[in-house]
Amino acid sequence: MIFREGDLLWAEISRAHQFTERLQGLLGINALTEAQGLLLIPCGSVHTIGMRFPIDVIFLDSSMRVRACHPEVQRWRWRGCWTAHSTLEVSAGGVRRHAIKPGQYLQWRAHL
Repeated sequence: MIFREGDLLWAEISRAHQFTERLQGLLGINALTEAQGLLLIPCGSVHTIGMRFPIDVIFLDSSMRVRACHPEVQRWRWRGCWTAHSTLEVSAGGVRRHAIKPGQYLQWRAHL
């Protein structure tokens, strides 16, 4: 789960720590719901080559502070942030829906 100041933003967040998990990412998935996403750790750049749908990409530092947001990243694109420690991939529209902006702090919890 991803929270901001106690408010639940995304309820179904998977974490990818292992190289093979990060390499697989969201490939092979047909879509994400508004509640789903993937937190890649460590990760400072992503691509959408071979993906079937656009995503929002949120780069975070080691304190989970938002460093950069890239909404509506279409298929066959690349995004990176040299100050990022991890990357949150969510369904397209999530950044706008939750008004995510650089400088905000997010929190990850496995469950309540």
